[in-house]
Amino acid sequence: MDRVKKINDIVIVGGGTAGWSTALNFIQKTNHTINIHVVSSKEIPIIGVGESTTGRFNQLINIRGSKVDIDELDFLKNTGSTYKLGILHKDWHTIGESFTSPLGDEYRNELNYPNIDYDYYRYYFVANNLPYIALQSKMMLQNKLPFLNLDEDNPYKSDPFKNLSGKIRYNPRHFAYHLDTYKVGQYLKEKCLKKDNVKYYDCIVSNIKIDNEGYLQSIITDDGREIKGDLFVDCSGFKRVLIDKLEKNNFVSYENELSVNSALTFHLKNNDDTVINNYTKVTAKKYGWLWDIPLQHRKGMGYVFNNNYINENQAQEEIEKDLGFKIEPQSYIKFNAGRMEKMWTKNVLSTGLSSGFVEPLEATSIHMTVLQINHFIEQFFTNDMSFNQHAIDLYNNDITSIWNDIKDFIVLHYQTPRKDTNFWKEASSRERRSDRLNSLLELWKTRMPRSAEYRGVNGSNFYNLGNTLWIQVLWGMKLIEPDVAKNELKNFHIYDYAEKNNKLREKFDDYVVDNSINNNNFYDNIDDLKNYKEVWQ
Repeated sequence: MDRVKKINDIVIVGGGTAGWSTALNFIQKTNHTINIHVVSSKEIPIIGVGESTTGRFNQLINIRGSKVDIDELDFLKNTGSTYKLGILHKDWHTIGESFTSPLGDEYRNELNYPNIDYDYYRYYFVANNLPYIALQSKMMLQNKLPFLNLDEDNPYKSDPFKNLSGKIRYNPRHFAYHLDTYKVGQYLKEKCLKKDNVKYYDCIVSNIKIDNEGYLQSIITDDGREIKGDLFVDCSGFKRVLIDKLEKNNFVSYENELSVNSALTFHLKNNDDTVINNYTKVTAKKYGWLWDIPLQHRKGMGYVFNNNYINENQAQEEIEKDLGFKIEPQSYIKFNAGRMEKMWTKNVLSTGLSSGFVEPLEATSIHMTVLQINHFIEQFFTNDMSFNQHAIDLYNNDITSIWNDIKDFIVLHYQTPRKDTNFWKEASSRERRSDRLNSLLELWKTRMPRSAEYRGVNGSNFYNLGNTLWIQVLWGMKLIEPDVAKNELKNFHIYDYAEKNNKLREKFDDYVVDNSINNNNFYDNIDDLKNYKEVWQ
């Protein structure tokens, strides 16, 4: 039975980055008269599988007309966070080779031929075997940030984009962050609690009350408190303390497609000589891969592997042998890749790890946390909310489509000719791919990808990863051919047009890279950056 309920109280179970990001989103986008209750305990450790974001988190922090005052430089200084322009993949296709996967620029097809979404710029890069795909790639390789000193003689000062207008969407904020998840969670908590309608409870959920129609009525905490709500959001991570109680046997496993199931995490302190990179580095190892995430005060690192091939101790030995010194593991995490079948049921919404998890590659956990709440609030939330089953089904189908798209995208990274271990032989096998991914890879042998192919089962293109990420990994893993791209551009009579516009782009890109601030210098001078201006504005 559908229910219409006035939303006076939203209860969020779980703190950390997921819980407080969710709270921040509700604060930003709902009526200030709605009370937001956050329930979490300092006794529960933060999993910290990854410390990296996509641009979704950036958009949350820097939302226009914000109801929560967050100054970006203050955020960086107080959390130790750093900018992330993309990912550097090492040894994924061939040992000794690397490729960049920047967060990406968007390109406008002025000709509208063969369609407005036709990404002729990226196809031109592929056709000519160019070593980079976006401005960010050049900046990553030289460790620069997109800030120019406008006190210098700058030919683009009056209008940086006059030669590029209509050709390249240098949209603002085409970067993300590397995070210390604990510090960021505390920072967001402090900002959120400045709002009168936000309350925090330091306790653990011990029980719940469900009414006779199956809706969650309240939660009972370990200190004897009863917290009532109209809408509940489960941000409790893998524990799934709310959603599992309303929906039994609700988990859809991805273990037959995804190849890793464990992570060994550790930290390395920075010293005066440490180079702080503007990218996440992911290095393929014998039985998985190693992440290297640079923060201002340390590196967050972790070995993601399949425990059917090596155990925790063997994983540590492999890392120590490669690094040349002993490490102090922070945590050993085992995870089941997959998603909930129903992310929204009755008046309970799950997000973050409670909703699903693939693996740390491509930083999709925080990405999905922000994305899901965005989609829910923008498309389904009202002050007098109808818990209509059709709306619930539509939301669940939408999010399922996105999870499946992300899962296929992750599997794409493992399509390698590497056969040096049984792990890579299995990970790259055709059996690990979904039917959809197999069909797309076969299709892309004969023509370049189209934006419509990322739109999921319901035909929607909202929040899809699109060419910005797919093309870069396809190109890096040598799954698309230069001749296919070149012939297609020529058949559409667009090759010369792409070449001409690329020359303009090259000139601008070179200027930006040559005159942008070095990554380390940025953080060393973070209190005195008034002369610098973002390229993307």
